[in-house]
Amino acid sequence: MNRRSTKFLVLAGLTTAALFTPQGGARAQTPSTVHPMPQSLINEHAEDFEKLEILSKRPGKVGEIARKAVALFKRHEATEKDYIMPPLTLLPSLADGQVTPDMAWAIAMTDKVRANRELIFQQHTEMTDILSELVVAAEAAHDQDAKEFAEAAAGDSLNDVEILEPMVLVLGDYLKMKLAALPK
Repeated sequence: MNRRSTKFLVLAGLTTAALFTPQGGARAQTPSTVHPMPQSLINEHAEDFEKLEILSKRPGKVGEIARKAVALFKRHEATEKDYIMPPLTLLPSLADGQVTPDMAWAIAMTDKVRANRELIFQQHTEMTDILSELVVAAEAAHDQDAKEFAEAAAGDSLNDVEILEPMVLVLGDYLKMKLAALPK
């Protein structure tokens, strides 16, 4: 089993442990955890930040650029946690054909994504720019780990722009349509 698989299993186990009491009941959620991001994205972000923090401690341009990247990534992650990613937690239920009035909370978030598309795109552009700088610095320093991280992170950012964020918008439109059709 590789390091990533082991880490995933540990994170999944910790997540399960955090959500349930020893007696088998669900824990009460605090307001900040009422609408969390999907766990897979939480795990992915934690791994990316861990790698970026390691790179930020390196000497020279790689470390310098990685430190700048940490700040950009943290700012964008706050946006994602606030309103971009939580609606995605509804996808499994929606895929099963389940739409209930208690899902309406996601509409305000999806509307905010639509209203802030330019800001979100700008954040991704800034992250891609810094990751491109990191690739160049990594190549100059013969730092294959830094180069691979930067290329993968740029791919993740592109995935957000091309797939995840548009899916949030589609999800919001779908919820509006389905919730309007529910019996009152």
